Amino acid sequence: MGKIAVFGGSFDPPHKAHIQIAKEALSSFDLKKIIFVIAYAPPHKVKLYADISDRIAMLKLALESESPEKTEIGYYEVEQGRKVYSYETLDHFKKIYPDDEIFMIIGSDSLLDLPNWKNIEYLASQYKFIVAKRPGAVIERGTKFLERCLIIDKEMRDISSTEIRDLVSKNNGLAADFTDEKVYDYIKKQKLYSGGL
Repeated sequence: MGKIAVFGGSFDPPHKAHIQIAKEALSSFDLKKIIFVIAYAPPHKVKLYADISDRIAMLKLALESESPEKTEIGYYEVEQGRKVYSYETLDHFKKIYPDDEIFMIIGSDSLLDLPNWKNIEYLASQYKFIVAKRPGAVIERGTKFLERCLIIDKEMRDISSTEIRDLVSKNNGLAADFTDEKVYDYIKKQKLYSGGL
């Protein structure tokens, strides 16, 4: 039985911290692969800023340099064309990979918010989480569902898609430091995020 991790997000845009988290998870926990699942309409996000086709294109560019045997893009949530909750997504991949153990990659900020997730008792009973440490989100010993988590020991880079969109909207070249060069070129070429936040 292998370990497969689902890494969900809006990836609007995908950035270097997403890739760092994936690499650390792969090497730390001997994962068979990571499936990047693009959210069609993430339950926790109010508004999206790039069209779904652009987000797919950017994620493909961000993963070009990564091993195709270890990383892939999952379109399950996009194909549903509706709000999809994490338990549905993990159930979907468990049906595809019944002999593998399915994990979900989340940030430590999301770990603290897990009690508010839809059907969390079911989700946490069936699946485990791989948690990436994020600055400002401290994991306490008594954190709920901590016993269902594997923690990536290394703290991840403090990058947010919101910050990148803000920098791009202000024509600030610092945004290029936070994304893959090909992703940044795509953003500029397609004039994404130029209308601000």
